[in-house]
Formats: sequence, C-alpha cells, structure tokens
Amino acid sequence: MKQRLGLAIVLFCLMPALFAQQKAKQNAREDNASFMFTESQLNEDDDAAQSTSALVTSNNDVYLSNVGYLFSPMRFRVRGYDSQYSDMYINGVQFNDAETGRFSYGLIGGLNDATRNKEGIGPFEFNNFTFGAIGGATNINLRASQYAAGSKLTLSGSNRNYILRGMYTYSTGLMNNGWAFTGSLGYRWGNEGNIEGIKYNSFSYFLGAEKVFNERHSLSLATWGTPTERGQQMAATEEAYYLANSHYYNPNWGYQNGEKRNARIVRQFEPSAIASWNFTIDDNKKLVTSAGFKYSNYGKSALGWNGNAADPRPDYYKKLPSSIFDVWESVPTADELQQFNEVTDNWKNNKAYRQLDWDALYFANKQANALGKETLYYVEERHDDQLAFNLSSVFNHQWNEHNSYIAGVAVNTTKGMHYKKMKDLLGGQLYTDVDKFAVRDHGASSSMVQNDLDNPNRRIGEGDKFGYDYNIYVNKQSAWVRYQGNNGGSLNYFASGKIGSTQMFRDGLMRNGRAPLKSLGSSGTAKFLEGGIKAGLNWAINGNHKNDFVRDLKTERIIGGDLTYNFNTPWVMGRLTGYYTRFQNQVEMDAFYNDSEARFTYLSMNGIEKEHWGIEAAATFKLTSELSLTAIGTWSEAKYTNNPDAVLTYESENESNLDRVYAKGMRANGTPLSAYSLALDYNVKGWFFNLTGNYYDRVYIDFSSYRRLGSVLDKNGAGVDANGNPVLHVPGQEKLDGGFMLDASIGKYIRLRNGKSISLNLSLTNILNNTDLRTGGFEQNRDDNYKDGDARVYKFSKNSKYFYAFPFNAFLNIGYRF
Repeated sequence: MKQRLGLAIVLFCLMPALFAQQKAKQNAREDNASFMFTESQLNEDDDAAQSTSALVTSNNDVYLSNVGYLFSPMRFRVRGYDSQYSDMYINGVQFNDAETGRFSYGLIGGLNDATRNKEGIGPFEFNNFTFGAIGGATNINLRASQYAAGSKLTLSGSNRNYILRGMYTYSTGLMNNGWAFTGSLGYRWGNEGNIEGIKYNSFSYFLGAEKVFNERHSLSLATWGTPTERGQQMAATEEAYYLANSHYYNPNWGYQNGEKRNARIVRQFEPSAIASWNFTIDDNKKLVTSAGFKYSNYGKSALGWNGNAADPRPDYYKKLPSSIFDVWESVPTADELQQFNEVTDNWKNNKAYRQLDWDALYFANKQANALGKETLYYVEERHDDQLAFNLSSVFNHQWNEHNSYIAGVAVNTTKGMHYKKMKDLLGGQLYTDVDKFAVRDHGASSSMVQNDLDNPNRRIGEGDKFGYDYNIYVNKQSAWVRYQGNNGGSLNYFASGKIGSTQMFRDGLMRNGRAPLKSLGSSGTAKFLEGGIKAGLNWAINGNHKNDFVRDLKTERIIGGDLTYNFNTPWVMGRLTGYYTRFQNQVEMDAFYNDSEARFTYLSMNGIEKEHWGIEAAATFKLTSELSLTAIGTWSEAKYTNNPDAVLTYESENESNLDRVYAKGMRANGTPLSAYSLALDYNVKGWFFNLTGNYYDRVYIDFSSYRRLGSVLDKNGAGVDANGNPVLHVPGQEKLDGGFMLDASIGKYIRLRNGKSISLNLSLTNILNNTDLRTGGFEQNRDDNYKDGDARVYKFSKNSKYFYAFPFNAFLNIGYRF
C-alpha cells in the first residue's frame, strides 16, 4: 500500500489589496443582477471562473479532478475561494485581468480542442511556470508541435444556453522541416434553450504555428478570439417566480412587434496573441520566454430611463401584488384586495404583462418627441474594454541529479477603458448628457447635473459616449525563484521566494459636475509592494509519508495550512484533507440604487477578515476490472470574522460618510459549503457508463451590506442589553434548502482503420428534474423603512432574489478524428 501524509503548516501569502477584492455581490447586483449560467454546465469552461477554481484542473487528484465538473450546476467554488485567488497562464503568460484579478473564460470559449493541453497545480505543488497562488494555477499549452497530427470534427447538441455547436481542428504535427501548424474553428448558436429570451451567437478561431530550428531553439506563435453575443437572465423574487409559475422566469425580455427582445445583451470579443521562444541552453539548462497581447472589447446593454419616467422593468416591486398592502402583517381593505387580485390575475394569465413592453416604450418616446421633450427610455451599453501586454521569462537549471532551481520574471501593463455609450434611443430624438438624480436634487441649471462640464448639455445620439468615461492603468512587475532538491532517498525539499510591485492610476476623460476637481485627468499613481516566501519538505518512509512546511508573505495577508493524507492501493486511491485559511485586510465594494435616498450609492468595506476551513475527501474504489465507485465530499466553513469599516458615497454628491458594516458571522455566498457525490463508472469494450448522485447543502445568499450598516440598524431601532448598553438587531443570513441531483452519461469510442476514430457522448444532468434547487441569491440593498423611519408596505427584507439550477438538460457530443 502506498501512503503519503502531507502537512502544510503555515501559508502566509501576500498580494496587494489594490483592486478592492470586489466580491461576487457586486457582480451579481450590478446591472440589476444579471445572471448567466456557466459554460461549465455545457461541458465547457466559459465563465467557469465564477463557479470553480483553477485548482479543479489538477489531474492527479481524485477530488480536484472531479469537483469542478460534478458540482458546476450549483456554481461550486473550491474551499469557497473567489476565482481571483486562482491564476490562469497560457504558454507561461498570466492572463488574469489585472484590474479584477479574475480570468475570463470567455477568452477561450468554444476552443475546447485547442485548449485541452493544460497543467493544473494546487497551491503547494511543484511546477515550472509560476510561484503559485493560494487557489492554485493552470497553464494552457498552445504550442503547435504539441497537437497530434490529423483532423477532428465535432458536432454537439444541447438544450442549455446554446443548442448547436460545431468545431473543426486540424494539426500537422511536427513535420520533417521543423514546422508545425494547428488551426481550429468553432461556432455556437442558440435561439432559446431552457431560459426564455436567451439567444446565443458565438464564433471562435485559433491559429498556431511553431518552428523548431534545431535541438536548442524553437519559436511558437498563436492567436485566437471568440466574438460572442449572448442574452442574459436576471434573478427574481419568489413572488415573481410563483406568479410566472416557473423558477426560470426571465424579466429581461419582452415583445416588440410580436418578436422577443432581450434588454440585457453581452457583446464580447478579446483577440489575443502569444509568441514563445524556447531556448535549451544545454542538457541541464532551459530558458522559456513568452510575450502575450490581448485587446478586450466587452459591452453589456441595459435599459435606462430618464426624468420622471416610470420604471419599465416588469418585476419592479411596485408592479407586484405584495406592494399593494402589507401581506405579512395587515388585513387589506376591499379596494386593496380587489386591486391585489387584479394584479395577480394579470401576472398569472397574461404573459406579456410580466415581460418588458417594448412597444409601450417606443410609444412613450414618440409622444415625448411630439412635445419636444427628452427621450424617456433608451438602451445603453456599458463597456469595460481592455488593452493588455504581458511578458514572462522562466529559467530552469537542473544543477545535478539532486538539486535544481527555477527563476522567473514577469511584466504586465494594462489599460482598462470604462465608459458607456448610447446603443438605442428607442425612437427618441433628444437626450441630454446630465445626471437625472442631480437634476432632481439640485435643479437643471446647476453645474452639478453635468456629466461632462467641458461639454455642458451635450446632445447624445446613438453610438455616442455619455455618463462616464475614464481609463485605469495598471503596471505590474515580479520576480521569483525556487530551489528544490533531494538526498537521493526519502527526503525532498524546496524553498522559494517572490518580490513584485504594482502601480496604478486613473485617467478621467470627463470633468464630472459632482467632482469637478477630481474627475478629469490623472489621479496620481498608487504604488504597492508585494512579496512572498514558501518552503516545503517531503519526507517519505518507504515512499509512504510526506511533510510540507509552507510560508508566504504579502500585503493582503492570507494565513493558512492544510493536512493531507493520500493513499493509493491496487483497489482504492484518494485523499483526505483538512485545511484552514485566514484572509485579512480585504476590501469589498458594492454599487446600487438606494431607494431610501432615491439616488445611486457606492458602499465600500475595508479591513475585512475572513476564515475558511473544512474537510475534503475523495476515494475511487476499483470493484472489478470494469466497474469503479467514486465517493467525494466536502464540509467547509467560510465566513466573516469582524465588522469592517465602511465608506458610503452618493452619486449626486462629492462627499462621503463613514460607517460600519455588521458582517461578523456572515458566510460566503453562492456556493455549497457542503457537497457530496457518489458515482458508478462502468467501462467495457469501448463503452462507458456513468451514474452520479450529488447532494448539496449549506448554500447561503449574499447579504446586503447596506441593511447591516450601523446607521441603518440604529435608525430601525436598537435594543438594550441587561446593562442598558445599546444592542443592534443585525439580520441573519438566509440559508437555502439542500437538494439532490442525479446525473448520467453514456459514451462509445469506436476505432476505425488508418488511425481514424469516432467518439460519442451523451450527458444527462438533473435527470429527476429537480427545479427547486437554488444555487444562490442576494438580499436587496433596500430598507424596509423610509428615510424618516416610516415603514414601507413592501418588505424588501422578505423579498430576496434567487438563482435556480438548470432543470433536466442534455448534451450530445459526436467527434470524428481523421
């Protein structure tokens, strides 16, 4: 029996807290909580960074190699870590977004065959491309010589986000003249899958060339892109889901001249390229240098409205039956009950009533045109474009058979371009670039209403920028080195260190009337220093035991460790791990419309502390030569351990208010903190069958930081303890019900003559059609009381918004290699 005990005693990891560690709640609530199911549910990787960590690509670990795909329908995150703590490399160049820290899987969407060559590592594993992150790292190899020669044609069908996919990949392999070429084309299309109003249209391409000059030198070039247009789904309250009689109700779309139109469309195109030089200096030394380039054009549309126009969203709370009277505590009058029943009947029996009314928006603008007034409704497109250049060079020296070291340097420069432009005036003729909240608060003649003081009252047409326009510049440099050795027997060890720096500044392109002295031009440069150290020891007794000691030091402190027991026998293999991680000095931001203040609000928290700890277990039992059983489970805890300071800023003002968010005890949201799986795999004569049962529990919704502000809690009434001290009544965090999901797959591999083959695979997910599994949600950032303390009829505290896992769905994949 081969056993191994791994002990990571301490990890003290450091990264600059300059990007505000924007947690998922900002992404979820921003733009009224747009939500798109991950492509990992389509046996792909697009957007999977929002649900899984790069750790899941580790191929030598029963747990990590399974949980990413198995638990993806519930948006599972390994150990509850945010994806910004995992690094993604392509040919040794890091492609994480320098502004957010996250990797966008839309960058490689639809390029499954081209991106299959990858190496995944955990936070404490040896590798030859990076110092390593707390969430692990993945390196995709796009060198043309690494692809098998031949062609592959793939056709797929699904009832998920898209319904049809086609891919063709051709590789020459390494030819006698030293050249290798690879190309891949793909297309994904969907008119509508399980979610109404969701359309999908995506093309993908990849081209790679490599020249091996001799045994010492080779040069590789690769370029790719995935222009995509896709509709989005929005979360809704349980009341809206009930009235629509579906947990997959999507308020983002409506009828225009009898055709469905979605207001939330994402357009994304990130053409990228990499050049890599491999230099084998001698048998013991190797230098790999790569330069990467990316231009990202990312825009997402949203419906906007001006002046005193009514909110057009069909699920706006004032359009719901529960806004007519307090359904929780009061008895309605006869008139209220009649109105309640009428609205309920319309919601249930008139589909057009519960969707966007595009025709009404065009009609309202037509009337405004006739009166010479401002356009009331429009569609804007919010852009987060980016231009990035990355350089990486890694030197590997095998000193002797017992000692080696690796040293690397990396440079990144990024320009983020953030603005919005007018996409569609919906038939309107007049739109002026002013802030509607400031107009209400300060009057139309005030300079504070101007979004661009240097171009006051600028008339906006379709395609024009308006509202805001600024660039974020980020420059990063780092160097790292790792020594590893062994005594030729049972002892292996390593030590590594890293140092780096980051500089960033904002360049405003509009002089905003609410901040005329701070909005235009450079903000000045913020500088951050980062560094870290790691050390490890692997001690094997008869090849059976391991002992690791790891340390890492950075600005944002991440202290942790884990204890792992690995086992591998002829009939069972797996591991058992206990881990602990503590995050300190985090910063989180939230942006939302503040109904109590009737203006847009920015809320930032700093000095956040969190703890993540738990148990991971996985084992595969070989029952027979053809039948195996795999059991996987995790129980974890991930929560805030303090009440961080907060800064509150309003859109129509240039001053900020200090406060505190009572977040202690709140848990990580949008991921199961407990997940368990039992799977049977049967393989015989080229056929394979799989049946998997998964159970999920302890999913928490995202808490409202605004509703837990000290000022809000105090306004709503603080109690006193036995000693007369004030006690704030902090709302608890909602825990969603657990649930079971049954999945299955069947496949066949057929060998043909002359090296040709056919592969067939049918995956079935949620076979029992459990439509009550909530993957997460969020509390609305609105208070149950008005600013003066009077109670509202509609209770936001009882109307959180939720996401549901897909109902029964299937994915058929047919591949032909020739």
